[in-house]
Amino acid sequence: MERIVAGKWFTSTTDTTQLPEVSIDVGVARELRLQLGDTVTWNVQGVMVPTRVTSFREVNWARFEPNFFAVFQSRALQNAPKQFLILAQVPGASAVARVQRAVVRAFPNVSSIDLTLVQRTVMDVLGKVTMAIRFMALVSLALGIPVLFSAVAATRRERLREGVLLKTLGATRRQIGRIMLAEYAVLGALGSVAGVALSFGGSWALTHWIFHVAFAPSFLPALLIALAMMLLAVTIGLATGREVFQQTPMAALREA
Repeated sequence: MERIVAGKWFTSTTDTTQLPEVSIDVGVARELRLQLGDTVTWNVQGVMVPTRVTSFREVNWARFEPNFFAVFQSRALQNAPKQFLILAQVPGASAVARVQRAVVRAFPNVSSIDLTLVQRTVMDVLGKVTMAIRFMALVSLALGIPVLFSAVAATRRERLREGVLLKTLGATRRQIGRIMLAEYAVLGALGSVAGVALSFGGSWALTHWIFHVAFAPSFLPALLIALAMMLLAVTIGLATGREVFQQTPMAALREA
């Protein structure tokens, strides 16, 4: 859909002394450095059409339907050559052929273009791009597991000393387990929140600055992935921290 981000839509005035109004895509207006109220003269197949810019529109170019950089007030193109465009959705290849045959038979000067192949090609390319992005995401997650193992293993000695100290002070296995569970749960939550925030930020920047489309995040899959990463962090932490429960205070103090 389109929405006006600056100015206002065409007025219903019939005053022919004023220049006809035009609404321009906000991206084109930014490139041409146009401001509201500026005058733009268009060359429409040799006919000069002066107009006044009265609004800027944000156009969703991802829609598979007619989109235009400039929309003129009806009286602006009265003396200019015109072409009419109609987009129709016809289900099935056989129905498309029948519609094209009927249109050409009734109106020989009308051109009928089948956009089904174009749509199918675009969707196929987008599907391949989506599959490649998902594959890279899975590879990144898979490579993150050994990194997480390494990070936990690097702090093994510190965890062992802390567990020995807690045992010496009279802590039970259940209390030590709760402490480790809370610690790895907090670390997993911080990592998950940071990862989701960075992924949303990068996706928003990509869609806003590169593709110029609205950012529509999928919160449920992101939440499920964050919970899975938290569970994975807790599982790996508790699995590598089993020595804390098995090691006696005296033996750990001798190794230290």
